[in-house]
Amino acid sequence: MARKQNSTAADRTTSKDAARKARFRLVWRGLIGATLFSLAVMGLLIGWQELQRYLLRDAQFQVAAPPEVDEESPALEIHGLKNAAREPVAAVFRADYGRSLYMLPIHDRRLQLLSNRWIAEASVTRIWPNRIRVEVKERKPVAWLRSGEPAEGVAPTLIDGDGNFLPLERPGTFRVPVLSGVSEQQAPEDRKVRVHRFVKLLQDAGPLAEKISEVDVTDAGNLKVMQDENGRMVILHVGDRQFRRRLEKFRLHYPAIQKHETGSNIFDLRMEGNILSVPSEGGKAERISSSEVPSGA
Repeated sequence: MARKQNSTAADRTTSKDAARKARFRLVWRGLIGATLFSLAVMGLLIGWQELQRYLLRDAQFQVAAPPEVDEESPALEIHGLKNAAREPVAAVFRADYGRSLYMLPIHDRRLQLLSNRWIAEASVTRIWPNRIRVEVKERKPVAWLRSGEPAEGVAPTLIDGDGNFLPLERPGTFRVPVLSGVSEQQAPEDRKVRVHRFVKLLQDAGPLAEKISEVDVTDAGNLKVMQDENGRMVILHVGDRQFRRRLEKFRLHYPAIQKHETGSNIFDLRMEGNILSVPSEGGKAERISSSEVPSGA
C-alpha cells in the first residue's frame, strides 16, 4: 500500500514538472515572437523614415520651377482647358515648385482648382519622379448673361445650366442665346430653377431654338422668348411648359398674323387654340383666334 502511495505522489510530481516546463516553453516562445515582431516593426519604421528622407531630399523628386518668372513649369501638365484661362490654373501649383513631389498636397490643390468658376471637376496626380498631371472638366455655357448695360472694364459673362456664372477669360465663339432675369443677388436655388427652365425651353424647342436670340426668365412661370422673324424682332410669351407646341403654333400661324397686323410685336401663346397680340405700352390684348388663323398656314 505504501509503495502504491509513493508511486502516485511521484507521478503527480512528474506531471507538475512537465506542465511547468511546457508553460515555460510557451512563455519563452511568446517572448521570442514578440521580440521578433517588435524588431520587424522597428525595421519597417526605420525603413519608412529613410524612404521619406530620400523622397524629400533627393533632387530627382523636386518639381522644377519655371525657367522664367512669367513662364509655366515644365513639370506641370494641364489637360482639359478650353475656355478657362490657363494662368490661374497653373498658379495653384506655384508653391510646389522647387519642393519634392512627395510633399504635393493633392486634396488641397484639387479644392483650389474647384474654386475656379469654370472648373466642374478636377483631378491631380503625381507622376514620378517629378511631374504633376492635372485633368479638368469645364462647365458648359448655355447662355450669355444680360445684366443691364455692360460696365467699362467688366468682362462679358456666360452662365451654365446650374446657374454658375462664367466670366469670359479667353476669346471664344459661343453660339448660345442671351439670358435675362437672373443675377448673383438671387438665391442660388431660385436662380437654378430659372436656368433649368430656360434649358428645358431650348431642349423642347429643338430646331426652333435656332431662331431664339434671348429669353427673359424674370417671371419663372412665364418665359419670354425674343426671336427674329424676317427682320422683325418679336417677343413671345410661352409660359412654363409645352414650349415646342407653342413655338410651332406661332411658326405655322405667323404668315396670317402678319396679315392681321396689330402694330405690336408681342404675342401671348399660352392660351390653347389662340394667339393674343399684346400692346407694348399696356392696354387690352387682342385675340387672334384659331378660326382666323389657318392651321395649314
